[in-house]
Amino acid sequence: MQTPQLQFRFGLRTLKTGISVMILVIIFLLLDRGNPMIACLSAVFSLRQDFETTIQFGKSRVIANAFGGAFAMVYSLSLMATNHAYWVQILVLPVLLMMLIATNDAINNNSGIIGASAAFLMICFTIPADGDYLYAVARVIDTFIGMAVAILMNVGVHPIHFEEPLKAEVEAIHEKIVEEIEHKD
Repeated sequence: MQTPQLQFRFGLRTLKTGISVMILVIIFLLLDRGNPMIACLSAVFSLRQDFETTIQFGKSRVIANAFGGAFAMVYSLSLMATNHAYWVQILVLPVLLMMLIATNDAINNNSGIIGASAAFLMICFTIPADGDYLYAVARVIDTFIGMAVAILMNVGVHPIHFEEPLKAEVEAIHEKIVEEIEHKD
């Protein structure tokens, strides 16, 4: 049995994703904003190959984050109203998640369902014991910060602008190598 060979690709999108996370970590450290996890995940979810695709995906993500955050605030208020009773996590959280999915489906935002669910669950499961609904608001803002950094990473980036010069450069290098090999013979 033959072992499959791994093929690692390190492209522009991978580089932009890493830089986005670095920028977010710096922003959160400078602003003393706390854990940048939600912003970083939002950037990773939002970043696409070019500006246009990121904006298109970003629209769905904005709607998804708004709904995910709103439902997380309802969850947070439920926790506060019940003095953080366990049954809220056991019963209310799954019901709100199902309602969130159904709401995104109802408005035809199917591409945002996973993002909305992720934002909702990340916020809900990271609410501190003494946290209130403002915590949920702050985390929704974090998702928008992450998305904004992802969009900024793609301003003016169009893959077609990189493909042609890069292809020409690779061909030129290839020709030089072939010439050197021929001259050695």
